[in-house]
Amino acid sequence: MKVSSFFTQKLPERHVSKVIEVAQKLKIDANSLLAVMYFETAKTFSPQKTNSIGSVGLIQFTADVGTPKQKKINGKVYSLAYIKSLSFIKQMDLVYEYYKPYTGKMSNFLDVYLVTFFPAALSKSDSFVLKTSSLSASLIALQNPIFDTNKDKQITRQEITDFFKKWYTPSVFQEIQKGFDLKIPLMLLALLFLIKF
Repeated sequence: MKVSSFFTQKLPERHVSKVIEVAQKLKIDANSLLAVMYFETAKTFSPQKTNSIGSVGLIQFTADVGTPKQKKINGKVYSLAYIKSLSFIKQMDLVYEYYKPYTGKMSNFLDVYLVTFFPAALSKSDSFVLKTSSLSASLIALQNPIFDTNKDKQITRQEITDFFKKWYTPSVFQEIQKGFDLKIPLMLLALLFLIKF
C-alpha cells in the first residue's frame, strides 16, 4: 500500500506503518485515513489535539450525549481524558475500534470521513442532506459552516466532497481517492478470470 509523500514527510515511519496496518484491517486506503486525521487534527497529527467543543485525538473523538466526557467505542466506554493521554500508536488502536463496525462499508474517501463526522450519511447519494430526527439540517449547517458552501443552511454529501477538493491540492486529493479507484479494475479482472476459466 503506497502512502503519499504529502503524509509520509509529516510523520515518523513507525506511525505511517501503524496507519497502514489499521487501514489494511479496515479494508480502506491508508491515504484516506491519513487525510481524515490530518484534517481533524488541524494539520498536526497530534493525538492530544483538542478542539473548541472538547473533542480529542486523531479523529476528534467526541463525548456521547448525556455522558460526563465519555465515548463508547465499539461497545467499550473510554473517558476523553484517557483517549487524549494515549500515544499515536496506542490511539490508532482505538481509531481501528471506532471504524471496525464499518469495515467493508467504506468505498471512498468521503465514506471514511463521513463515518468520522456523520455516519448517518454513509452510502447515501451525493444530494443527501445531513440531518437526523433530532438534528435539523439548519443546525448542522450552523455548527459546520465550512461545509455549507452555497450558504443555503444545509449540507449535502456533494458539498463536503467539493470542500475537500479545494482544501487539499488536486494532486493530493487524487492520491487520497486512488486507492479506492483501483478496487473496480481489480474486481473486473477477477470477474474476467472467472469467465475465462
